[in-house]
Amino acid sequence: MAAGCRYLYFYDDEKTGSRFMGCLHKVFDVEIDVEVFAEAERTRYGFGGVKLTGTPRPICRMTVERAYDGHGEAFECINHAFFAAPRVDDDDAAAFDLRDSL
Repeated sequence: MAAGCRYLYFYDDEKTGSRFMGCLHKVFDVEIDVEVFAEAERTRYGFGGVKLTGTPRPICRMTVERAYDGHGEAFECINHAFFAAPRVDDDDAAAFDLRDSL
């Protein structure tokens, strides 16, 4: 919002009365509750992480931060297949993918 991004959109959910914002280019696949975002930004912790699902635009201000400090084997990623497509044995299983809910 502070950068004045022209790809940022807002909409009001008539059922809940909440206002949400999102990115037209789906840099982030989620839509964020504006009130919750504003509340979180007033704390020293900020809003927190949002999963990047698209290619950032030049205007996007973003950083990658470590979840915790440390070096060596104990701090390396052990689930290298996390972002791989799930193995599917039948058509029904293909409809259920937890990554779609993030």
